[in-house]
Amino acid sequence: MTDVPTLTLTQCERFFRRHGLPLLVDGHSLRRDVFGRSAPFLLVFLLFGTVGVLNTTWSWQQNVAASAGALVAVAGLYALLNLVRGRPWNQLPQDVGRPELAFFVLAPAVTSWLLGGNDWVTGLVTIVVNLLVLAIVRFVVGLGLLSTLGWGVMRVATELGQSLRRLVRLLPLIVIFSIVLFFTTEVWQVFDRISDQADFALAGFFVLIIVALATSGSRREADAVLEGVHASRPGDDPAATFTPRQRTNVVAMIATTQLLQILVVSLATFAFFVMVGVLAITPEVRGLWDVGGGSFSEPLGFGDVDLVLDQTLLRVAGALATFSGLYYGINVQVDAVYRTEFVEDVGRQLHQVVDVRERYLALLETGGRDGRNPPRTAPDVP
Repeated sequence: MTDVPTLTLTQCERFFRRHGLPLLVDGHSLRRDVFGRSAPFLLVFLLFGTVGVLNTTWSWQQNVAASAGALVAVAGLYALLNLVRGRPWNQLPQDVGRPELAFFVLAPAVTSWLLGGNDWVTGLVTIVVNLLVLAIVRFVVGLGLLSTLGWGVMRVATELGQSLRRLVRLLPLIVIFSIVLFFTTEVWQVFDRISDQADFALAGFFVLIIVALATSGSRREADAVLEGVHASRPGDDPAATFTPRQRTNVVAMIATTQLLQILVVSLATFAFFVMVGVLAITPEVRGLWDVGGGSFSEPLGFGDVDLVLDQTLLRVAGALATFSGLYYGINVQVDAVYRTEFVEDVGRQLHQVVDVRERYLALLETGGRDGRNPPRTAPDVP
């Protein structure tokens, strides 16, 4: 339990970030708190994209020379950017704003065009990929999804217990549904012959549905939780008042927590069916069902019985785990008991967040960060 009255301003900000609520930090900005914190990752991605100017028709010596030349070209372009902005040529960025982001997007493409001649397609693909990476960073880091996931993983034992306890109420229907499908010949034949691309596309489709369900339900639950927290505080308490962006941050935190519970259920279901498949669907049964096993097959000895773990079993188990996760995700949206328990659980967390925020706002008003000057408010633009 956090000892709120003794927290310093820095500890309050760390508390918000660890609970997946970085937008509660005063002066939160894209330059410093999103792209600035992601700068090491962006730098590594930039270097990999730069040295990736390889050509299968070249010799290894030519590819090494091209990669080295690309790194030199990118370093030269960055030095030129610093000089244009009136900085020393070798100064590293103190934060990540529009010029640095534009450099991240365009520098590898320009290098590819310089070294690859007329290979415009590769350069354009590089630009699109880099823009997509920035969008993902903006969404994931900006809403603190990684922090929420880390906080949830630290509570994985609690999440596992809660998820499995709720799963017990849905167990009869899930077991009947999944077991019948698992021992159906046609299901094994379908996943034995389906292509890898179709398999991944099908999995991605169901994952998108699960994410959409969790997100839509989380907004309703966030409104209920925030109304309860606000009603428990006197008047228009600023600590319990959230801006639209901060409410979106709360929705993302709740959705991530729900998705973690669905993931726990899906992984448990996957492990269960892999074990059942290894023990029950023997090579003889696979032969009767005309199931080849896919691209790999690992024999497993169990006394005098021949067992096997193959790609088809993993595909079938993964499909049933995804179906079970989808079924669980749908039911938790309509199950009144679950919603009550979940809202109460998140409500307790938000009450603690509001207590810390009250301390945080008081520290801001009385003068600063750990007894020093208050934090500089940066504009919330890149």
